[in-house]
Amino acid sequence: MRPHGSRPADLLLFAVLCVSRQAPGTGDKAFDLARGLANSVDYPDAKTRRSVAFELARRGDVTLDEWLRSAERAVALPPVPAGNPGPGLEPRSKPAPERGARTWTADLLVEGKTEKTELCVYVPFSLDTSHPAPLLLAFHGTGGNGKQTEPMWRATAEKLGMLVLAPSEAGKNEGYAFSDRERRSALEALRWMRRWYDVDENRIYATGISRGGHLAWDLALRHPDLFAAIAPMIGGPRFNLTGGQNNLRYLDNVLHLPIRDLQGMKDDPGLIANLRLAFDKLAKKKAADAKLVEFPDKGHDFDFGAVDWADFFGSARRNPVPERVVLLAARADEARAYWVEITKLGKDVAENVTPKVEASIWNALDENGKRKLLEEEIEKHTARLEVKTTGPGRFAATGERVAGFRLLLSASMFDPAKPVQVNFNGKFFEKKVKPDPKVLLYDFVERFDRSFLPIAAVDVP
Repeated sequence: MRPHGSRPADLLLFAVLCVSRQAPGTGDKAFDLARGLANSVDYPDAKTRRSVAFELARRGDVTLDEWLRSAERAVALPPVPAGNPGPGLEPRSKPAPERGARTWTADLLVEGKTEKTELCVYVPFSLDTSHPAPLLLAFHGTGGNGKQTEPMWRATAEKLGMLVLAPSEAGKNEGYAFSDRERRSALEALRWMRRWYDVDENRIYATGISRGGHLAWDLALRHPDLFAAIAPMIGGPRFNLTGGQNNLRYLDNVLHLPIRDLQGMKDDPGLIANLRLAFDKLAKKKAADAKLVEFPDKGHDFDFGAVDWADFFGSARRNPVPERVVLLAARADEARAYWVEITKLGKDVAENVTPKVEASIWNALDENGKRKLLEEEIEKHTARLEVKTTGPGRFAATGERVAGFRLLLSASMFDPAKPVQVNFNGKFFEKKVKPDPKVLLYDFVERFDRSFLPIAAVDVP
C-alpha cells in the first residue's frame, strides 16, 4: 500500500525497491516478488501503475515464470507487511479481517480528484480465510447510504461466506446521473475492496436499489467481464438520446450473465418500457439466465424475498477465459472484455448520437416505430466485435465498426513456437508471438486477476 505522506516521485521508487534484490525481504524470493507486485497494484492512478510495471518488466534477474508465480500469489497475500499503512487507513497487523460490520473512510482517486468515501463492509462470521471469498457490491438508492443497504444482505452473506461492500455516494445524492464520475467512483470502491480483502475475482456480484439498480446495470453493460451475476432492483438500463444515455445498446455484452431484476410494474412508465424491451431482447437472443421478476401491484417497490439469493449468487461463477467473447462499445475506455480489446474504434462510432430524421417521417411513426428507428441509428454508431477460439493459437473474429483489436493470450492459449492465426472478417492474419513480461505486468497492475494471466498480445490487423 502507499506510504502516508509520500510524494508521487517517491511512490515509483518505493514500488521498485519493494521488489529489488537490495530491499529487505523474507528470504523467499517468490514471496517478496509477490508482495512487491501487490504493492504496485495499490498506486491510485493508472499512469503510475503502468510506470511501475514497466520498471518491473526491465528486471533481468526475474524470469517470466517467476512473474507468473508472483502474480498468482500476489493478491492472496496481505497487501503490505505488518506495520505499513493500508489504503488511506490504518496499519494492517494481521491478514484475517475482523468479522461483522465495519465502516471505513477511504480517499479514492476519481477522475483525478480525491473523494473521501464512506465504505460499509460486512465480513461474515462464516468467512473461510483459507481461500478467496465471494463479494457482493451493493449500491444504495437516492438519498440513502451504504449503512442502510448493507444489513439487508447479512443473512445471505453468512450462508455463502460472502463479503459485502456498500459504498456511500460521495457526490450529489440526487439519483443516478448516468455520469462517468459515478461509474468511476463505484469501480474505485471495488478496487479498494479487492486490495483490502482477499476477494475471488470470479465471484463478484452487483446489486442496487433504484439509483443503485441503474448503476448496477450500467456497470455490467459497460464492463461485461467484471461480474459473475447482477441483481438490480427497481432500476434498469436506459434508452434515451438525452446526454448519451443509451446503455441498452450494449445488451449483447450481458447475454452470458445471470440476472435477476425485481420491479414493481406500476413504477415509472419509461423505466418499465426499457426493462421490458431489454428482457424481450435478452430472451430472443437466448440469454443464459436473465429474469425480470415482476410485482403487478407494486410501484417503486419490490419483494426482497421473491428470490433465493443464496442459491442465485452461490451458483454464479465467472468464466475468466471463455472460448467466445462478444464485445460492444462506443468508447475506448470501455472496449475490453476478458482476453479481447478493441484498440481502434471505427470512424462512425460515437457515444452521443443524434439521428437526423425528416419531421414528416418521424411524426408518422408510432411509439414503437420511433424506438425501432432510434435503435437502428444507435447501432450504426456502436462497435461490435466477436472472437472465438478455434484451436490453440487460432482465432476467428467478426466485427462491425472495428478498425483494430488485440488478443491477450495466456500460456495455454497458444504455442510460442508457432505463429498465431487470426481470421478477421474473411481476411487471414498470421502473427509471430513472443511471451513478454510487460504484457503480464501491465495487465496485472490494472486488473490483478489471478485467474487470467496473459503473457502475449496479438494486434490485428
